[in-house]
Amino acid sequence: MTSNNTPAFQISDEIRAAVREALANLNTALEGHTNNNPMVNAYRLPAARATLAEVMAIVGDGGTLYDGPSPTELAGMSTKPSEADRLAWYRMPDRAGAAARIAATCEKFGIPADHMIATHPLSQAEVKAMVGSADPLAKLAEIHAEAAKREAERIKAEKTARIKQAVNAAKALADFGGDPALPFAKAITEGADRAELAEAFKNAGLPVPPEPKPAKK
Repeated sequence: MTSNNTPAFQISDEIRAAVREALANLNTALEGHTNNNPMVNAYRLPAARATLAEVMAIVGDGGTLYDGPSPTELAGMSTKPSEADRLAWYRMPDRAGAAARIAATCEKFGIPADHMIATHPLSQAEVKAMVGSADPLAKLAEIHAEAAKREAERIKAEKTARIKQAVNAAKALADFGGDPALPFAKAITEGADRAELAEAFKNAGLPVPPEPKPAKK
């Protein structure tokens, strides 16, 4: 996860108003016209999701993510729209322009580039939670913090699994006269913490390879 607020940064009323407008626009697009919503289908993939800063740039330039009818309006239409018509109602932000839109919003409002407004891609569930909150940005801060916690737990679990795998491989090699230093070195190259790995090897009764000497200049 990216870092969050720079301490000196204060969220102005202007930013809060722009956030609410962007959030409402994104929510309208995700609600769309029917359950067969291409925006929702795309948002199932994390890589397709937009940050608030992206949507703020689009809406601030007079754009919109959805310009079709509401479900009620659609039901009242005398002529059934074609599938091409339905798809044309949506304006999915292209990924190629994401960085430029984020940068434009950050520059316009003075938002730090590492702020959650610019870095946190929103899922449909997160959009719903924010729209229903009295303070959308406070809700986003909660969501962002929880996501950071989950990411930290995932990384910790991966490191633990990598160390366990290295210890098991080293034991198997040692049993057959192999060199247990090989799994140790492999785990290091894969990102294992050397001190934690060495402790695990010691606890398993395995020799800990010496640290490599720094190369001579």
